[in-house]
Order: sequence, then structure tokens, then C-alpha cells
Amino acid sequence: METSEYVKDLVLAMDNSVNGSYDPITKHFITCNTKWARVGKVVKDEDENEYLIKDVNTDNYIELQALVNGREPIDFVYLPNPFFITGTKIATNNEWTMVSPDLSEKLPLIWLLEVISETGYGKGSAIEKDMNLRLFFLDETDPSQYYTKDHREQVVKPMQKLMAEFLRIIEQNRKYKTVENYTYKTFSRFGVENDKGVLQNVLDANLSGVALEVNLSRYKENCKC
Repeated sequence: METSEYVKDLVLAMDNSVNGSYDPITKHFITCNTKWARVGKVVKDEDENEYLIKDVNTDNYIELQALVNGREPIDFVYLPNPFFITGTKIATNNEWTMVSPDLSEKLPLIWLLEVISETGYGKGSAIEKDMNLRLFFLDETDPSQYYTKDHREQVVKPMQKLMAEFLRIIEQNRKYKTVENYTYKTFSRFGVENDKGVLQNVLDANLSGVALEVNLSRYKENCKC
């Protein structure tokens, strides 16, 4: 398998469930890990009933509004699964735009930027290869209504939690060496500035989030032939 397939498998293994308890008086789903929950998103319970997130108090509670009267979540709510894509800036924008005109179907986004630098190892090593990865964890933002603080509270913080879940999945997977360190950068608006000082979107949407740079080392697997 090539690197993007390894990363895709890690993304698919991410846990979108939030465990907690619902208080019908406050309409708070109380939990110690809100993960990447954010205001305005729709979540589901165990019976596929839908709820609109009205407020998030990080790692304390998620305020929910039932979209069908009389429904209350019990032990879990399920967040939108991240959408994974890989490629260069131009290729990713073209492919991601064609997926659907509905942003809710392709956000939050985990984008593995190519080109990927790899280091291979000989027979004497337990390591198959090192992969220097650059990933973006992105969700929609509102440049017309949000101040910088709003971008960071409403979008960047949940995307940091999404990144943390990705790193947790690596930590639990024995096929990979423990990640000792990594670097990440947060940004209120995800784009590039042109020569007139105007911020232009890299992808065809208003996004913000986190950029992660990490070296991922994968162990060799024993041949089962």
C-alpha cells in the first residue's frame, strides 16, 4: 500500500462517537470529551434521530435541539465523520468541489497534501518506511460574521480536537511507531494572500483549522504467505 492509503485507513478508524448523558432540563449532553463538535452541525443518536448543536462548552457539554419532537439521546451522539482527500492544491480543489455542492457532505475535511517525502529501510530494520506528512484539518467558517476570536473558538478549537483524535488513533495502532513529537499551526482563515493583500481561498470554500506536520513510521508486517 502507498502512504495515502495508510493515512486513509487511519482516518476511517477515527471514533466519531461522543459518550455522555443527557439532561432534558438544560438540553445539555454532558461529556468530558466534546471532540470536534461545533455549533450549527447536526449529530445523531443511537436511533439515527437528529439534533442541531446550539452550543459547545469544550469538554463539558453540548447543547442540543431535537429536530424531531420528543426525542432524547441516551448514552451517545455521533458527530459527522471527517471527509478524507489527498492531492496537490489544484487537484484537491477540483476533486473536492465535484464531490457535492453540499458542504455538510464533505466537512470536516482532512486533507493530506502531496508531495509526500518517504524514507525506506533495508532488511535489517523493523521499520518499513518513514513518511513525512502534512495534513490539514478544516471546517467551514464565516468571514463576514466572525472576528478572529470567533474563528478560533468556533472552528479552530474543534479542528484541534479532530487532530488530537487522529493522533490518538496512531498511538493505538501497533503497526506504527509512537509519535514522539509533531508540529502544528492554527489559522483563523485558510488561504493565501495575493499581491494586493487580499486573502484568497486555497479551496473553494471559507475554511479555517489546523495544519499538522508529523513523521509517521510504519513497522514491517510479517509475511503470511
